[in-house]
Amino acid sequence: MTQRPTIATIQFSPINGQTDLVITSTGSGRGRVSFDQSLASPLMLAIGSDRRAAPDDTVPPQMTPLFGAARRGWVGDVLLSVGQRHGSRLWLLERAKRTEATRLAAEDYTNEAVAAIATYHNVEMAVSAAWQHNPSPGLQGVLRINVKAAGTSVTQQVVL
Repeated sequence: MTQRPTIATIQFSPINGQTDLVITSTGSGRGRVSFDQSLASPLMLAIGSDRRAAPDDTVPPQMTPLFGAARRGWVGDVLLSVGQRHGSRLWLLERAKRTEATRLAAEDYTNEAVAAIATYHNVEMAVSAAWQHNPSPGLQGVLRINVKAAGTSVTQQVVL
C-alpha cells in the first residue's frame, strides 16, 4: 500500500464561492492548519486553478490582455519542471456555446488537470461533465464537472 502524503485540508464554501484552509482549534483561541490524506485538496487545486493556455488555444473574447494575462496560468508553474503545468483550462470555456463539443472539451481539460495526481497516487480517476438543466436567464448554461478517485468526489461548475 502506498503512503499518501499529508496535505493541508481545503474547504469550498458554495455560499460565497471561496476556498480556504481549514483551521482546527487547539484551545485558548489558537488553531492549526488541518491536514488530511485524501485526494480532495489536490483535486480541488487542480481543477480550480487556471492552467496557462496553450499557444494554439483560442482565448475567450473580451479577456483583457494585461502583461500577457490573457493566457492566464498558475504562478507556481515557474517552480515546476520544464513543460509541466498546474491547473485546468476550463476557464477557456467560460464563453463557449452549450454543445456536446464544449462538454467533451471540459472532460478533456479536467482529465489533463488531474493526470499528474492520478499518476503520483497511482489511482484511477473517473471524470464526467454534464449540463445542468434550466440555466439562469442570460446564461448559455452551467457545466457540472465531477472527479471521483479513491473514495473522494470533487465537483466544479463552469458558468457559460
